Amino acid sequence: MSQIESSLTRLRGEPCWGVKRGYGSFLTLEFGSAHLVIREPRAPDGDVSRSIRELFARRLVRARGRWHLWIYCCDWRVSSNGAVVGDSTSARRIDRAARELNGQKLLDVIIAPRGSRARFLFDLGAELETRPFDRSREQWLLYEPDGNVLSWRADRKYRYGSGNRPPNSVKWRRLA
Repeated sequence: MSQIESSLTRLRGEPCWGVKRGYGSFLTLEFGSAHLVIREPRAPDGDVSRSIRELFARRLVRARGRWHLWIYCCDWRVSSNGAVVGDSTSARRIDRAARELNGQKLLDVIIAPRGSRARFLFDLGAELETRPFDRSREQWLLYEPDGNVLSWRADRKYRYGSGNRPPNSVKWRRLA
């Protein structure tokens, strides 16, 4: 069993919640019991704008699931029972997709043997499909309860390791 299968097996059967649009076309999904993530105020690194300094001066508190799935640098779409309900092309379509996914249990994740596509299948008929828009960027990242992160890239490579380590210290592996 690959690390991808191992990580995703633990996620199956979990309902997603708190599904929301992030920056640009990013989409985030929470799974499992909630806990608070607190970022204390701090000084930003380097010369930054006033608005960034003000943001860093605030304490940020948000609810996160035991697992956090971040749909990242890729094209994606959500369908329900075969009909597309939303995609990564506009804020309105992203919000519609988020509403469709919210509350559905993850049944399976299928990685296409060609094309680096991933399909996340849910119990109430929704499907989230990711497709690369270039050859090298990460399409999604799964943050696990133990602090490890599974990243899937457009070239069919993945990496798995501690989220506290510098990203370049974890080796990329090709999916067999």
